[in-house]
Amino acid sequence: MDPHGQLARRFPLVSRFRPACLPLPDRVQTLVTLADSATAGTDQGFASAVYNQAALIASDVGLPDLARQMCHQHADAYLHATPLPAMTAIRALEPVVNLARLQIRAGHPDDGLDRLLRLSEAVGNGTADRFDDVHVPAGLVQTEADRQEVRAWLWRVLLADGSRTLTGAGRWAEALAHTREHQGIGKRMFDGRQIAVVAALTSGDTSHAAELIAETAAGDPWEHAVTACLHALCHQASDGLGHAQENKLEAAVLAVPVEQGMTVFDTRLRLTALATIASPASPGAQRITNQLHRHITDARDGFAAREALADPLFTKLAPPTQLAACRDLVEACALGSGAIPVQLRRTLDAALQRSDRVIRDSLSAS
Repeated sequence: MDPHGQLARRFPLVSRFRPACLPLPDRVQTLVTLADSATAGTDQGFASAVYNQAALIASDVGLPDLARQMCHQHADAYLHATPLPAMTAIRALEPVVNLARLQIRAGHPDDGLDRLLRLSEAVGNGTADRFDDVHVPAGLVQTEADRQEVRAWLWRVLLADGSRTLTGAGRWAEALAHTREHQGIGKRMFDGRQIAVVAALTSGDTSHAAELIAETAAGDPWEHAVTACLHALCHQASDGLGHAQENKLEAAVLAVPVEQGMTVFDTRLRLTALATIASPASPGAQRITNQLHRHITDARDGFAAREALADPLFTKLAPPTQLAACRDLVEACALGSGAIPVQLRRTLDAALQRSDRVIRDSLSAS
């Protein structure tokens, strides 16, 4: 398996909630509704979600400087009021983590990962540090118990984001070492075990990959489907994939229930299966393609549509009407357009201002 190839870069494949990337007007309106809820209930969590999702919108549209500005405002709303209880400190650090993610998105994976490592060390040691002009003070949290809770959260962030950063760059041996260092390889087919399997496949050690798969503990249907994909890739690398194995893979993938917020995972899983089956011209490949298109359009998820359009097998198998529908969805979501229409920008700014007020008021009242 090519360590830098599109197939390898889809791993680790983990079923995690990700809000659908709706057409831009709907996406902004969702934040307005969330800001309304934050204001009505003086809900700090909802207010932070508005900031996080607004920064993601700016990044997705192709405005990274605006996304950074939003992250700075978000962090400032919290960090002036330290020391903070654990959950509030986590919310204060979310925009700092997002600044590191923006660096990774911009093609600077080492700098982004270094920021995450430094942040984890600073919080763990109770020392101050500065990230993109955001000052994280030594006295971030109120108690040692709060520090331990924030450290545990940062450990999860570092494990997932760090490994994803390295695998996205095709650096599978480093990703495996990073995962081992942070004790991230378990028996079930989560991030760490998938990285171990793909690291073996990309180094040509098919037998070790097969051993890891055989020793994997049973889990949810999505884990079984990912395991089936990896098992099929082992066969593909050694003696080829037969029709019986192709049918097993298709059955495992189709058994995964389609859930709200899981469309991107579902898309990547099915595209992986599509790339793994014996023949792109097989009935199974066409069934997966048709179902994939239906799930994307039903969810109106621009992220998933963009992912599918970047896949050469999907674009080869999908009829022109399906491809046009996916392109229209990406355009409606304004992904990579480099602009937010003036009225939508005003609406977004107003939602952020209200959310900022909720955060600051909640801290002054505590």
